[in-house]
Amino acid sequence: MIADIPNEELLDKDEVIARIRAAVADKRPFALVRIGDGENFVLSQDSVYTMEQVLHQTWVKEANKGRKGVKLPNIEIRDRMVEAIKEADIVGVLTNGDRTIMAHHSHKRVMTNQIFNYFKLKPDYLCSAIVNRDFIRYSPFWDMLHEEGARLALVSRWAGGMKQRLIRPPYNLNVAFTLPFERYEMMEETLAILEERKNTYDVVLCSCGVNAVVLSHQIAKRIGKIGIDFGIGTQIISSVPINKP
Repeated sequence: MIADIPNEELLDKDEVIARIRAAVADKRPFALVRIGDGENFVLSQDSVYTMEQVLHQTWVKEANKGRKGVKLPNIEIRDRMVEAIKEADIVGVLTNGDRTIMAHHSHKRVMTNQIFNYFKLKPDYLCSAIVNRDFIRYSPFWDMLHEEGARLALVSRWAGGMKQRLIRPPYNLNVAFTLPFERYEMMEETLAILEERKNTYDVVLCSCGVNAVVLSHQIAKRIGKIGIDFGIGTQIISSVPINKP
């Protein structure tokens, strides 16, 4: 069970970077997805929670006001997220005792454990769900993309601003194109565009809330590219300098 996995057995950020580098170098599909409190609520629908319990949660009430990129009930995205967790190369989970995510303790790793046990999910490789925040400030991640000559596609409401930062020093990355993404209903159109342009990029950084779990997985499974659930990265990268190790 996932509950038996202590924090020290999670892949550290350098191990995650090494696995991404190998996928870029070998030009093979790869998906990194992350499960936080929002993903927990989506996955909890008619599983560890009744739908009535789900709809009572503050995060879900905010989502149903159009603020989270998905509205519940939505069993379709729940099932697609379960498939993504089963098939992803690395799955990020909140560490035991996490203090980064501002959510109640019962809605963090404890809830993820319950969900994974309910759906019998046991990913081969786990890392911290906040590894994306580590990457923002960690030059080896950006150096790896530059050294491997990775062509990037950015999918996010804030993708345009992120591109302007990444194509300049100290990143100097090759951003092939950007796509806006604001709600789950844009999933199929976005995937169709990514498939049509698949020869122009290698890695997609997906920053579109809980939708990034499904999107990153489908980028690997359907298109054969590298999908990274980058979370809040596009929102804050322009104001946070990277640190040299």
